[in-house]
Amino acid sequence: MSVAASPSDGQKIDIGASVRAAYSVVIENAHLAVDLAWLPFAIVVAAELVALVVGGGGFIGRALSGLVYGLGFLVFGTIFIVRWHRFILLGERGGAGLFPPGWSLFFLAGLKVALIVLAGIIVLALLAAVPPHFLTGLIAVIGGIVLAFGAARVSLIFPAAAIERPIGLREAWDLLAGNYWRLFACLLLCYLPFGIVHYILEQIGLGLPWIMWFVLQVIGLAVSFAGAAVVASLLSDVYRGFRPAVTQAERRAS
Repeated sequence: MSVAASPSDGQKIDIGASVRAAYSVVIENAHLAVDLAWLPFAIVVAAELVALVVGGGGFIGRALSGLVYGLGFLVFGTIFIVRWHRFILLGERGGAGLFPPGWSLFFLAGLKVALIVLAGIIVLALLAAVPPHFLTGLIAVIGGIVLAFGAARVSLIFPAAAIERPIGLREAWDLLAGNYWRLFACLLLCYLPFGIVHYILEQIGLGLPWIMWFVLQVIGLAVSFAGAAVVASLLSDVYRGFRPAVTQAERRAS
């Protein structure tokens, strides 16, 4: 599956082919995806349930469970994402231990992007505090869009880190020269359907008893894992298209 070409040869990411390939590889390897995801998934679900019970199942319990959901996916969801990147790029099908090679580099890459986004949010908050205050909403919207676009522009640092070939933010930025908007469209098409489903599940669960709410939370977590696999498939393949020599060498080494 190769859908992207090096910027040096003037070719562009084929949006339709890239999105189809990203979904197809997950569907065709669904059994492997379950094998790679079940333990991280189970850990997050168990932690959510404990938080919900400790919080009494009411508002506090749901809030604690939601917090655990976010933190759990940040740590254990990324385990699955790294495993999936390594499957696409290196042909690995799992290994010994919970944390795969490349996870720490991947986590640090995510932390780096998160800190930059956080700094951007702080700057936006300071700008919004300056009169005239009627511009606050406009600043928030435009700033949020810019931050999202910027994060997407450097997203190739993630597959690179997962296979232990980390690249800097500047290099990741430059790799997408002439292809950024195509990749952004691909990312949107790959995750938006899962995001919509997740939002619907959250809205349905608002007025339900805590047991049913938790069931929907578990389903939503599964949806998040599936969406992450599709996005990881896309980024891995785009990265491989831009750095074929690196990925071929890594595959032979593995």
